[in-house]
Amino acid sequence: MYSMNFKNKWLLGLALLFLIASALFVLKKWATQATAKPKIGNVIETIYGLGTVVADQTHRVRAGMTLSVRKLFVTEGNRVRAGDSLVQLDESILRAKIEGTVTLVAYKEGELVMPQMTVVTVTNLDHLYLEVSLEQQAILRVQHGQKVFVSFESLRNEKYEGLVTSVYPRENQFIVRIEIKKWPTGVLPGMTADVAILVGQKENVLMIPLQSIVAGKVARIRDGKKDRLPVKLGVIDGEWGEVLSDNISQSDDLVIRK
Repeated sequence: MYSMNFKNKWLLGLALLFLIASALFVLKKWATQATAKPKIGNVIETIYGLGTVVADQTHRVRAGMTLSVRKLFVTEGNRVRAGDSLVQLDESILRAKIEGTVTLVAYKEGELVMPQMTVVTVTNLDHLYLEVSLEQQAILRVQHGQKVFVSFESLRNEKYEGLVTSVYPRENQFIVRIEIKKWPTGVLPGMTADVAILVGQKENVLMIPLQSIVAGKVARIRDGKKDRLPVKLGVIDGEWGEVLSDNISQSDDLVIRK
């Protein structure tokens, strides 16, 4: 009997020690958790992408049938005007339909050209735009007329303003066309640029750090009491989000992930 009582007391004491240790662990973890307060401010939601410079006007000279290149009037890099001679295929002289720069001469004199093959390409390098491919979730937020900021890798200290002029699908891709007000000198088709599309902006709203949100909920500390609550967000930028829920106030503390 004595042995059984001693064993029961020993197990009870062990259980109490475990509960005390667990409580101390929880209290210590709570005490060392980082917190942040909501704030009032302006929030801008931006969608980022990689844009490619595209020429708006391109003229490709093609053969309608098998023909021979009798004479070339241009070389790559030449500037031409609309109506200038480009190439003679057999007895026909083909001329430029636009003003621009010769960016491709695919054949030499005396070679045969197969039907529908491009012989000469003229590109207008003065009329450019940016093309950005976005995922479905992002493209739903993009609309005509939204402001865009553009930066080129070699010109990181300079930002260029643009506007979204159209949004359209192409072969299971979702494309945004962006016109830039003033292009930097030397930009050519095929170059790339970082693009930031402003899709939402609000002023003087209550915001919380995105680090405080886990699975759509926040850990709110109010009057010494900690609760996990669902939160609804509006406009979101890289670090903060507008709060639409009525269960968060500026005086609350929110636990944030380290």
